[in-house]
Amino acid sequence: MSFTQRVRTVLGALGSFLGAVLMVALEEEGYILVLIFLSVSLMLYGLRELIFYFTMARHMVDGRAALYMGIIVLDFGAFAMTITDQAGVFIALYLLGAYAFSGVIDILRALEAKKQEAGSWRLNLTEGILNLVFAIGAAVFGLLIGDMQDLTLIYASGLVYSGILKLISVFRKSAIVYIP
Repeated sequence: MSFTQRVRTVLGALGSFLGAVLMVALEEEGYILVLIFLSVSLMLYGLRELIFYFTMARHMVDGRAALYMGIIVLDFGAFAMTITDQAGVFIALYLLGAYAFSGVIDILRALEAKKQEAGSWRLNLTEGILNLVFAIGAAVFGLLIGDMQDLTLIYASGLVYSGILKLISVFRKSAIVYIP
């Protein structure tokens, strides 16, 4: 990781911490900030996929998948910006899907790393288990109980957790392969 990448990652982690603090400080209205964060992040991801398609992926095999993904995610983000009356259900479903998918992928990655005797499998396993715990919390508090304040706390704790993982990645040694 280069110096500019490290600075960018530290700034992203600090932004995650700041967003989490703002969400918790707003208490009752924190879910609006959560909805704005989710909508903007989905729209930015969709735009990034569209830019990737128009710059590179249209010349690649199966590059249209980036186009379709960009359009769908951009529309989903714009749709999420308009939802205010059923925001809790949307936030809960988004958190449930994102954390559950990420948790399963991290656990499978950890099991594969353990099989290959890599050193970082414990961190990946812990990350996967915590993501599954966040997914269960989102399902319980968002879909079953319907408590927006607890759902906001789950999202804020996920942001703090993500910021901590970003800071860990900044200070971790990265392997650089030099070819003479």
